[in-house]
Amino acid sequence: MKKKIILLAVLFVAVTVTNAQEKAFIKGKFIIGASASFGLYATKSHTEWDYLHFHAEQDTTDGAASGIYALNLEYAVNNWLGIGGRFGYSKYWAERDSITGIKPSVHGWDGDLTLAFHFVKTKHFDMPIQLTVGYSHIKYLALNSTNSTAEGGGLNYGIALVPRIYFGDHIGMFFNIGYAGYNYPNLTLTDDSNIYNIVNYKFQLKANGANIGIGLVVKLH
Repeated sequence: MKKKIILLAVLFVAVTVTNAQEKAFIKGKFIIGASASFGLYATKSHTEWDYLHFHAEQDTTDGAASGIYALNLEYAVNNWLGIGGRFGYSKYWAERDSITGIKPSVHGWDGDLTLAFHFVKTKHFDMPIQLTVGYSHIKYLALNSTNSTAEGGGLNYGIALVPRIYFGDHIGMFFNIGYAGYNYPNLTLTDDSNIYNIVNYKFQLKANGANIGIGLVVKLH
């Protein structure tokens, strides 16, 4: 009887290990991903300025769109949790000035911590839910005659569903469908006239919306 129990225990462990190895995501793996995405956001800006004894504030709502290029590194802490990092570069679409015809340049970058929860997976399929939070930096160049700029850092965060399809044991592709938000609490505005310092100008920007993209993924032992 005792031998049968030991044999059953050994078989159970063997089956468990085999099943774990058949999954697309298991403990100890490194996953590297590169992606290109499209972001569409609703934006809200808040401005304040003072001149002499006059104080004014203004809130504006608008929209923004960007192309996002990102690199991700993830480590499988166990068979369902991955911890990693992300670096992303964003290039925003900007409209030409109706008077000068000049098109501003707007770009940003993000450095993030990621947590991925891998509850749905097979041998060649993995669909984690990924949480992202970190630092974001944005820069707006008006490219006008006074060299007007707006620049600063803030917080970015998001959640995404990232289904991965592996063509073998190492190489695959993935899609990301998610929500992302940005909060820049105090952007610095400058130009050659120094007017923004004279009027004590303050500018805040928030954005949130959807990200949709595609990428390649490599799994390392």
